[in-house]
Amino acid sequence: MYYTEYNEGIIMYSNKIVFHLALFVLANFAYAQNEDALDLQQVEGTLELQNVQLETKYHYSNQIDVLTEKVNMLKLQQEELRLEHVGKLLKLKQEKERLLLENDLYSARENNLLAEKVAIKKRLSLENDISNKQHKLTQITLEQELGNLSIKNDIVEERNKYKQLEFDTQLSELNFKKLKLVQQISKRNKQQEWNSQVNNPQNYSNEPLIDGKLTISDRKISLDGPIIFGTANYIVERINYFNNKSQEYPIFLVIGYCRGGSVMEGVRILKAMENSIAPVYVVVKSFAASMAAVISTLAEHSYAYPDAIILHHQVWGYSKGNKTEQLENLKVLEEWSDRVLSPIADKMGITLTELVEKMYENSASGDWMEFANNAVKYSWIDNIIEDIKDNSIIQQPNIKIINPGETILASNNIDQKGNQFSTLPKPRPFDVYHLYNPDNYYRY
Repeated sequence: MYYTEYNEGIIMYSNKIVFHLALFVLANFAYAQNEDALDLQQVEGTLELQNVQLETKYHYSNQIDVLTEKVNMLKLQQEELRLEHVGKLLKLKQEKERLLLENDLYSARENNLLAEKVAIKKRLSLENDISNKQHKLTQITLEQELGNLSIKNDIVEERNKYKQLEFDTQLSELNFKKLKLVQQISKRNKQQEWNSQVNNPQNYSNEPLIDGKLTISDRKISLDGPIIFGTANYIVERINYFNNKSQEYPIFLVIGYCRGGSVMEGVRILKAMENSIAPVYVVVKSFAASMAAVISTLAEHSYAYPDAIILHHQVWGYSKGNKTEQLENLKVLEEWSDRVLSPIADKMGITLTELVEKMYENSASGDWMEFANNAVKYSWIDNIIEDIKDNSIIQQPNIKIINPGETILASNNIDQKGNQFSTLPKPRPFDVYHLYNPDNYYRY
């Protein structure tokens, strides 16, 4: 940049010199034309030339000083750059020497590790050789022992074969004896089974009552004990079963001793009897009270021993709560009373009110009891029988199959006064008990 400015100054002043020289030449040319003016123009040209020289000299003197100062500054900057370069070069040399030393150290370490690996490899190779030799020696020893054991095993096996042969022979003899014994036991069991059953074919009749004798077939259902939750299922399922088996021959519902019980369960039994295509014969042997008496009375066909007892009374139940709740429970009780006792009154040809009045005419407690031979007069029982032939007992009785009501009999307890009692399950909602219970034996 500084050299450029210097050249531009020289060019500018050189142009001035040329300009004045041109003036001088023109002046000389004019002198040749005009001698009078020659001296004056020559003097003027000389003065102009000197003036130009002086100006050039003065100008270039200042420019040279400036350029000299700039050159000196450039030299200083150049020196600083050189020194900086020398410093960087020195640092690079030092870094190079450090890296060379580190490379040498890394190479030395690598060589050391390689030497260690080589040594370890050689040691492992020697150890493997030793281990292989020991393994081969152990294998040879084991093969020898295995050979000895194989020979011993062959000897033992032969001995075992001989013992097994003896054992098989003895076992065969025992099996033969056992087979003979099993055959004898099987023959005896079959004979016992045959003897424990009535092996005559079952004869069914559409009219089981002949000359006062009632013949009960194996289409029999027993009702003993109180009627509780589950009794209906027990009886209804059997009514359905016998209908599915045959709808021609009668089904026998035999009441041994039943005080009655759940109205809901009893109504389900009555509905199953009404809807049964096969006729359902109710047979009372000893006692039918309350709901059991209702079932006997409303049955299409009912039979009883003359000394069997039939007992009717008002429906009773259990309730608790405030006055409103008690009134609601009373309405339920009245509704059940109408549903259960009204059909009995209708069959007797009287009103429900008259039936209740007659209950209390016969007993202060309202428990109207009649023997079966008298109950016939009130249409409680249809037929009196003197003899029952039960053809349903075809197997020697040794397993007792009971209905749910019978299980209550096993739950005897003693109260604080020493009286025995049995606990009935609490009736389900809207259910009541129609149960003869003057001795307070059944409680809940």
